[in-house]
Amino acid sequence: MKFLIDVNLPKLFSYFNYPEFTHLVDINPKMSDTEVWNFAKENTLIILTKDSDFYYKSLSEEKTVKVIYFRLGNQKLSELHTYFSNNWDLIKTQIESHWLIIASHSEIEII
Repeated sequence: MKFLIDVNLPKLFSYFNYPEFTHLVDINPKMSDTEVWNFAKENTLIILTKDSDFYYKSLSEEKTVKVIYFRLGNQKLSELHTYFSNNWDLIKTQIESHWLIIASHSEIEII
């Protein structure tokens, strides 16, 4: 699995410092949502985002792009690290067979 990290998630985050993660900020941080969506589709990338636009787009578009939508609010990097330590393995496992995950503090919703 390969992931596309939206500009609203931190680049300097230890979980994203591996070859399977591509940062939108390194490609073109000014891409429109449609351009990001098409880029993810063309490159078989799973979008990781805090942007609700991708959540809504994933509900209305054909299921060709997978999205992990983080509804976590603003967090310190240490809090985000704790969240990922506790939940990333489950999220990663579930996205293999599903097309949308909504990850919040209280639950991980799988669609």
